[in-house]
Amino acid sequence: MDKERAKFILGSFRPDGDDADEPAFAEALGLAARDRELGEWLANERSQDAAFAAMLMAIGIPEDLREAIFEVLEGGQDRPAEFDAILVSALASLTPPEGLRDEVLAAMEIEGSRLETPARSRGLLLRVAVWTTSVAAVIALVIGVGVFFAGAGGKALIGETPGALQESAIALLEDPLLSLDMQNDRQAFLNQWLADRDLPIPGKLPRGLEGVRGIGCMRLEVGEEKWRGSLVSYLKDGRRVHLVVVEREALKGSAMSGLESAVIRCINCPKNPGWAMTRWADDAHAYFLLSKMEAGQLAGLF
Repeated sequence: MDKERAKFILGSFRPDGDDADEPAFAEALGLAARDRELGEWLANERSQDAAFAAMLMAIGIPEDLREAIFEVLEGGQDRPAEFDAILVSALASLTPPEGLRDEVLAAMEIEGSRLETPARSRGLLLRVAVWTTSVAAVIALVIGVGVFFAGAGGKALIGETPGALQESAIALLEDPLLSLDMQNDRQAFLNQWLADRDLPIPGKLPRGLEGVRGIGCMRLEVGEEKWRGSLVSYLKDGRRVHLVVVEREALKGSAMSGLESAVIRCINCPKNPGWAMTRWADDAHAYFLLSKMEAGQLAGLF
């Protein structure tokens, strides 16, 4: 066994050491004991795992959340819209520790870079298995949302008014397990990916976003009628800026002005401190621009 193979195997080693008796793990551990570089790598890996688990443990979970989840699950199939709304609201009410989102995204990037993903994914699931009951409640909540989203073929936004869609979009973006369907730094590539799937693409962008680096994009579905929508994320001066594009009909006739009026609507979201947003519309689509930059900085993109 060489060091790279040993790293791959030890990357799936459970923190409680239950894998130590399995032949592959025993051989890899033996190599780590003899090889200083591999041993230091393993120690660092275990330290990062412990820090990540500690961050999850720090999430404040309401005492009755677990019971509430199962209560909703019992009747959720008969009231899908209400079920989605309750779960998204519950997710939005959680306050993850600072840095948790970056840790999750970094882990997902590493997962995606592995050629032997199934085995690596097994390791991630094994780590999840040793978290406490309170963390398991959060995971159960995320899985419940994921089941409904997967059935819809995309991520769901709830609401028929601009304000409701804005709040739903922020809840989606606050989800620490959110992953984009496509990651690429070229705007043209992201727009083409959306167009190939008959999804809304950005029309005229604010001048401050023209030509900036992209991050990625994903499919959205809006409301009970599952109107088409898209999320495109950009990187501007080190800050993430997210553009949600939905079919105009999804807003049920709500009045929205054009791009030229967006700057005067650039405000902080009262229910979501730290977020700034603005919105506009054209004949076919409605646009919601959201970022964790200051409202004045967001206005400066226009």
